[in-house]
Amino acid sequence: MSTEGPALPVGLDIAVAWGEQDLFGHVNNVVFFRWMENVRMHFLERVGLLHPRGEQAVSVILASTTCHFKRPVHWPATLHIRTGAVHVGNTSFTLAYRLTDHEGALVAEGTSVQVVYDYDVGRKVPIPASVRAAIATLA
Repeated sequence: MSTEGPALPVGLDIAVAWGEQDLFGHVNNVVFFRWMENVRMHFLERVGLLHPRGEQAVSVILASTTCHFKRPVHWPATLHIRTGAVHVGNTSFTLAYRLTDHEGALVAEGTSVQVVYDYDVGRKVPIPASVRAAIATLA
């Protein structure tokens, strides 16, 4: 497992599906964003920000996401995808992502910025203290 970069406490193993490959025989770039979304949802659930609409108005809205592709991925493969908060601001936080193959080689890395958002009033709000504490506990 790669030990480079920040500690990323939340992880998933994801099997590459045959249909995720493109005409060139490697996983299509857009799939990497879906994989990062999958691990992001686990992170959000663990810090208390993933709620079915109607249960709680405060959740997050995705402000931006990046992915730096390091090497192609082919089927069959299983990747290990990790995420964790690398910056926590007043109303937003940044997650970093590291995607490695079964040998620990880095295949991609990325970031996303989540803004805490009150869907009832339609605007960003400060990160709740309970969420801030949960993020700190995961670090």
